[in-house]
Amino acid sequence: MNITTTKPQRPALEPLQSQSVLTAQPLQPQQPVSVSASESPESPEQRKWWRGWRRRVINRAMGVTLIYQMILIILGSAALAFLAFTSSSRDEYFRGQGVASLAVVLVAVGFLTIVRRRDILTREFWLGGAHTDTYGEPNQLGHISQYGGARMTPRWALVFLALAFGVQGVRMAITWGLSQVGVDLVSPALESISEASVTVSMWLYAGLIGPICEEVLFRGVLMKELKPLGKNFAIVTSALIFALFHQDLVQSTYAFAMGLVLGFIAMEYSLIWAIALHVFNNAVLGGLSAGITHYFGETGDAAFMWAIIAIGLIGLIIVFAKYGKGLTEYQRANRSVKGTYSGWASWTFIVFVAITLASAIFSYVSAVMG
Repeated sequence: MNITTTKPQRPALEPLQSQSVLTAQPLQPQQPVSVSASESPESPEQRKWWRGWRRRVINRAMGVTLIYQMILIILGSAALAFLAFTSSSRDEYFRGQGVASLAVVLVAVGFLTIVRRRDILTREFWLGGAHTDTYGEPNQLGHISQYGGARMTPRWALVFLALAFGVQGVRMAITWGLSQVGVDLVSPALESISEASVTVSMWLYAGLIGPICEEVLFRGVLMKELKPLGKNFAIVTSALIFALFHQDLVQSTYAFAMGLVLGFIAMEYSLIWAIALHVFNNAVLGGLSAGITHYFGETGDAAFMWAIIAIGLIGLIIVFAKYGKGLTEYQRANRSVKGTYSGWASWTFIVFVAITLASAIFSYVSAVMG
């Protein structure tokens, strides 16, 4: 078997219409080499070539993610330091924090749009469907790939809403359970956002602009560029990077689970639907939680928590009972080549993980020590 560039064939343009993506044959991407998503290269030469190609694909996607992260860290730290020095009150600091967060994330996504403009500024990037690959290794350029394109139905919209409630419910249940045995999970990021979310600027950042920018980066650019290595790998890796990006143990654990849901939606439907669920989760579920706590105190917060836990756990049970088998079949159908996850040892991946872990540890220690 030779690893050679193959002439791309245009895939069927019809998205999955009447069947679930968990029960119908998944849309398969055009492979950039003549190795299937689950078939390992056979000869030593093939394996060596494939490892180098895998490393370059990951470094290309992670490189732009790393730069995006550094823009946020450097500009964000400078903005917060300026606010701490110039603010005359805590309220003034929180008002400024929202404005600063909006400005910094817009600068970062502006950079991303410039370097990936031939992809981001297309209809297919947002709505899904067949598109011509314009970024990647030479043997990828010009291929016609399918990214999303399935039609969202009311039934599947409810399924994904149930999963969002479920992830929130599990997080709340675990946090409550640990608190009953004296283990309080400190989340500096969540506490800071919760305190500032009563301001319009922070609500816009956490509930609308932030989720849009995060989806453009993680499900739009990163996951899409990792897709040639397999759908499973792309979804899991983007969810992991999304989780680490939050630089907070509590928030990252929750973000990983939510990232898997958002990744599946973007992979099979479109980025727009992933954005919609992300905004709903942050603005509605997260915003309601902060607002209820602010206006109704601990009693209102407890009532809201138990409502989300009940709805979420019931929803998860129903979804996995009905679609668990289909999810297993989807995972099997989209396995990656053996050794693909070794790509996490790429230098850009390691640097990203090191920076986010160091930042998370610093934030946690600072919060604990007051």
